[in-house]
Amino acid sequence: MAPKIITVTPAGRKPYLEILAHYLLQNRASITEHHFWINTNTVEDIEYIESLTRQYPDFFKSRRRPVYDETRLCDSIWQYFQDYAENDTIYIRLDDDICYIAPDAIPNLAAFRAAQREPFLILGNIVNNAICSYYQQQRGLLPLAWGQVGNTCMDAVGWESKRFAERLHEKFLADIRQGAVARWKMPPQVLDDYRRFSINVICWRGPDMQHIPELTIPNLYVQRLMHPLNGKEIYDEEGALTEYLPAKLGRPNVICGDALFGHFAFYPQRRYLETMTVLLDDYRGLIGDKANAKDEMQYRLKRRLKPLNAFASRHAWKYLGRQVRRVLAR
Repeated sequence: MAPKIITVTPAGRKPYLEILAHYLLQNRASITEHHFWINTNTVEDIEYIESLTRQYPDFFKSRRRPVYDETRLCDSIWQYFQDYAENDTIYIRLDDDICYIAPDAIPNLAAFRAAQREPFLILGNIVNNAICSYYQQQRGLLPLAWGQVGNTCMDAVGWESKRFAERLHEKFLADIRQGAVARWKMPPQVLDDYRRFSINVICWRGPDMQHIPELTIPNLYVQRLMHPLNGKEIYDEEGALTEYLPAKLGRPNVICGDALFGHFAFYPQRRYLETMTVLLDDYRGLIGDKANAKDEMQYRLKRRLKPLNAFASRHAWKYLGRQVRRVLAR
């Protein structure tokens, strides 16, 4: 009997969830249920999640756990994993800003997970994820002229650079429209050095989360872990899942190159991508969410006007002032 698949999302932000929900519903043939781990105090976001659970009560579910620090909501996500450890179940955790899921991504990821039992986590092949970008660039897919991506989770180019992320998304969107996304796939990559990995898409088997006492720690930021190999202090969900537990258990994580996902933004990139580009509208357009001529007109107008937001940035005016002073000083 095939294992059931349950997907989960720490949630969330409505503009992103509107896109993610579309792809989740597209994958109902593969996914048994999707659970939202409530990780927001924003009323509009919560109301949207509740509307989904009312409209699709047999598919969308919401889950809550105690919040120990209202200023650091993300520190509470760690508690949920202890509840997702059933036998014969494959779990997939998706960030709320996953903006594209290839038609075969969920089945491929689950099948790879079922076949590969040794890795602690199976990771998606994620567009806009620094380590995935490193491998994509090594394969010649991403030009070095955009910046050389290092093989680290929070790389200055692959994680931090907003212009790199913009170019990456533009290239990926062009390939989606041309039916050429297969070029982004790659062979599996074993992370045998237990390096940190941005957990935009991760997959585990229920038994993988059984008998792990660390999962009962209420708040890793307060009660920190020590890496068993290098002594590094681990203080968050991502570090515990991708560095600490794989090293402790001797089970390196693996990227499934056939499971392709798009991730919108890391926080150093987010403001620029949201306010200066129409990339999120482009991803929304892929799911047919420009329903009529009026929406199309608004989209075209937004594409022309969004770059003008630069003039609202104090950093832009500071930069302009420096340039003027340099010219006058000559």
